[in-house]
Amino acid sequence: MNATQMISKGLLGEPALLLGLIAFVGLLLQKQPFQRLIHGTIKTMLGYTLLQIGANAAGSSLSNLSAVIQKGFQIIGIIPHNETITALAQINYGEEIALIMLAGMIVHLMIARFTRIKYIFLTGHHMLFMASLLAGVLVSMSMPLWQVMVGGGIVLALSMSFAPLITQPYVRRVTGSDDFAIGHFNSVGYVLSGFIASWFKKGPEPPESKGLQKLRSFFQDHMVVITVFTFVLFLFSGLFISPGGIEEMFSGRHILVVSLIQATWFAGGCYVILAGVRMLLSEIVPAFKGIADRIVPGAIPALDCPVLFKFSPFSAMIGFLLSFAGGLAAMVVLLQVQYTVIIPGVIPHFFSGGAAGVIAYKIGGRRALIVSSLIHGFAITILPTFLIPLLSNLGYLRATFADSDFSVIGVLVNELFSWFK
Repeated sequence: MNATQMISKGLLGEPALLLGLIAFVGLLLQKQPFQRLIHGTIKTMLGYTLLQIGANAAGSSLSNLSAVIQKGFQIIGIIPHNETITALAQINYGEEIALIMLAGMIVHLMIARFTRIKYIFLTGHHMLFMASLLAGVLVSMSMPLWQVMVGGGIVLALSMSFAPLITQPYVRRVTGSDDFAIGHFNSVGYVLSGFIASWFKKGPEPPESKGLQKLRSFFQDHMVVITVFTFVLFLFSGLFISPGGIEEMFSGRHILVVSLIQATWFAGGCYVILAGVRMLLSEIVPAFKGIADRIVPGAIPALDCPVLFKFSPFSAMIGFLLSFAGGLAAMVVLLQVQYTVIIPGVIPHFFSGGAAGVIAYKIGGRRALIVSSLIHGFAITILPTFLIPLLSNLGYLRATFADSDFSVIGVLVNELFSWFK
């Protein structure tokens, strides 16, 4: 295995290993006893692995929901899905992607060490996604390899440094501290959501009626809420498909059975995500302090967006549903004005929309949650239409990058480097 493969498929390609190594080094620098060293390293890796397991379980259910929606509404278009488009890019540009990641990480650490922007981006898969986007855009401009590596690496480093920076004022209002930041390339979406939520004054919640109080007591456990909402969403979408169509898609099962199974699978994934987040944060934040004190004084770890879910699981779920509704509204608009239609990706709306929903609710309350989430979903569905023409060199696409930063940075990089050329 050559050096570039070790970077893209080794340490940086396995976020659990990267975070485990960071925890190990941090605890070692703090001169912790051997038992604490091993426990902290393993529990950090386990926490992230639980997050991945939960994400895969929830993602499997959401992928089935996307298939039901496409079949039910007879829509064929482009689905924003980071993993799919990244896999396509790696087939042709694996070396370029690895070199961009290497250069980007070095420059990113230099920014954290020598400037006041003290964020360390620890979401390895998003680092890979952005490097894949930059490789696809820059190679299509016929740039030599060294320019792709240097130019892409600098842009990646700036992205990893500034994405946590611009979202932190809103994240701080959710968490009440600077213990961690968000390292997730939907920072434009989070800033938009937080900015809109700031228009609303979060006052005392209105008194609840007796009926609503009974309903709230029934739904006291947010896992029950998630299960019920997802069941209704599957059932409603499945009503637009013939019984034979549903049975063909799900091995002869009835729509009621399918909806219940998928809802519980999704809720189970959410539960595992939250458990993984709690374990990860309890270990990585204190361990990271060892590195920050020695190598990058005052550094703040930037972690994946589900770390916000635990601060308000209910608003994360509502944020997902309303963001997805905003995405459906954007799809209807696109159907009226152009041939290329972006089908809302349920997975990005769950993660990005959920985190944006937590930010909006914590800042502006219920009304802010509703308005911000709808606009957020509309925005992240419209933005990829500007990116798609720039990725034509990847071949015939049914997928594109999902979160807001990919579209914004892709368009800006294309304009900037075209101007320089």
